[in-house]
Amino acid sequence: MELNKYEMGVIVRANLDDEALQAEMDRVKGLLDRFGATIEKEDKWGRRKLAYPIQKQNEGVFTFITYSAPSSTPREVESRLRLMENVLRFLTVNINEAEIRKAKAAPSAAPVVPVAAEVPAPEPVAEPVVEPIEAAAEPVAVPAEEPAAEPAQAEE
Repeated sequence: MELNKYEMGVIVRANLDDEALQAEMDRVKGLLDRFGATIEKEDKWGRRKLAYPIQKQNEGVFTFITYSAPSSTPREVESRLRLMENVLRFLTVNINEAEIRKAKAAPSAAPVVPVAAEVPAPEPVAEPVVEPIEAAAEPVAVPAEEPAAEPAQAEE
């Protein structure tokens, strides 16, 4: 079974005390261990202001965990994180796929064109000949509009 490398960001409620916060993070790490993940790194960013309120909270405690696990682990862990009341948001990214996308997006080594290469000068293009339009020999009469006929009124 091949292990993939993942990074998971978790935002926990900021109104928790230090012990409750540590207990929540231990629960998250316990879920990872339970489903076969090996935690490589934990990066605690601490309390940060949220871009918009989430569940009436304006701040959250941010933690990022890098781990290796089978491909089924993130789905199982995320389904359990949805049920945890103190977890505001979470996101798991497959680092292997992100690196592959980054490599594809990077431009490959383009062939180098010598600077002193001679480029043929464009051939001059002949301008089109425009002939003047001659005026009509006789003026054209435009019929004037006749006033619209009034509808006949009914006699009483």
